[in-house]
Amino acid sequence: MKPAYATAGQRAHDYAFLVERWRAVAKACGLVMKPWVTVSGHRVYVVRSKGRQTGGLYISAGIHGDEPAGPEALITWAERNRARLRRLPCLIFPCLNPWGLLNNSRRTEEGRDLNRAFRDDSVELVARWKSLLSRRLFDVALCLHEDYDALGSYIYEPVVAEPHWGEDLVALSPPDLPIDRRRDIEGRAARGGVVRVSIDPGQFPELPEAAHLHRQYARRNFTFETPSEFDLGKRVAVQIRVIEECVRRLGKEALPKHRENISWRQR
Repeated sequence: MKPAYATAGQRAHDYAFLVERWRAVAKACGLVMKPWVTVSGHRVYVVRSKGRQTGGLYISAGIHGDEPAGPEALITWAERNRARLRRLPCLIFPCLNPWGLLNNSRRTEEGRDLNRAFRDDSVELVARWKSLLSRRLFDVALCLHEDYDALGSYIYEPVVAEPHWGEDLVALSPPDLPIDRRRDIEGRAARGGVVRVSIDPGQFPELPEAAHLHRQYARRNFTFETPSEFDLGKRVAVQIRVIEECVRRLGKEALPKHRENISWRQR
């Protein structure tokens, strides 16, 4: 039997199919799944553990609709790990830009790049996102992306949390989907597929999701990128590996229960 991502890849831009699969997972795992905002006429869903959980995992995908491996990897991972999801404190955004996914577009129907809008509370999705995450602190946050200029997989990791995970996560890329070993990626110094960033809000006039997560909501925060010109099945497979490894490590490095004075959180 072929793996799920090999067949479902034929429908990687089918948002209704993605929602249908997530409904099945949420029901089986006892998770809450509900629409929380409408963008360009499409409901955007959040999937989360019941109750107000502390810590755990944040994952988002599909903020750029022309990057389909993330949404597909995320649902395939969830379908394979239902028993684990029942126990895992989590908040998941299966696809933040449904119109973009349907139309293979980085942007929304209005032409906005949502991943450059997290300073702008006049954007309803951004304002509602901040409200939804209010006073939440996650152990690990993972944003799934792709890059059409990439020569292989790479990862952004803030410098704060040590020991770093970036090298181990990007090393999950198999030989037939290599690591991007450029020394300059998107204008930032890179080494072995790891772009280790010191996040200064002043550096981001158009604040991305990951930078805001780092400032407010997550100690460990990763943006994982696969090369969108490579085979979809291979891209999905390596993104699944990264999700699995983050979850595996999650239980070993949970944050302390009393978090109000954690130094990395920017007020």
